[in-house]
Amino acid sequence: MTTEEFVKNFYLEKQNILNLNFETKIEELNLDEIQTEKLKKIISNILTDTFYSILLGLDGSASIGDSQEGFKIYDEEDKLISEGGDLESHAYEYFHENKLETENSKCDFIAQIHFYKEEEGGRKHYIKSDYRSQLIFNFDDYQTSARQIYIGTDYAFPGDIINAEVDLLSKKYFYGKLKSLMGFKLYEGPQLIGKGRVIKIINSKLQK
Repeated sequence: MTTEEFVKNFYLEKQNILNLNFETKIEELNLDEIQTEKLKKIISNILTDTFYSILLGLDGSASIGDSQEGFKIYDEEDKLISEGGDLESHAYEYFHENKLETENSKCDFIAQIHFYKEEEGGRKHYIKSDYRSQLIFNFDDYQTSARQIYIGTDYAFPGDIINAEVDLLSKKYFYGKLKSLMGFKLYEGPQLIGKGRVIKIINSKLQK
């Protein structure tokens, strides 16, 4: 087993736990679709924090309880999987950049989006995935339509921070201009409803 496979299995276990509970136990609560989605997000975030913290603890880059130390991890064939410092980058890719869901994506880029709460000037109601808004990057005043497919959820609520696959309407204008961590703003007409940053560029023509 490779280091990445080891981390990927942790991520798959997180997804299995989440899906199993929502297919069985959560149904017994008789929640409506929106309530179910909100609960699923809460539990998903807790599981992400838990599994990610365990991996960083095994890696020696975070504490487990009151102790912080590195561990050597071997598979059943006595092959070294990690000797400390090997897990963190893969863990971040899977648990915070959604590598599993986006490795075959055809979008322009993966982004982290923060939707403002109503009291911050944002929307009053939730947004469904496959939503289109106007996008303006921080380096330019040019405005374009941006289609967003949310990762791991069908809804985004005011105040949410989520990852999304983003497609730009005016792709050619941005050829050679984008890079990771670049910021942008989202608008509905004149209303600023959120902000975001590029996590990973998929369309290589956009890469600066």
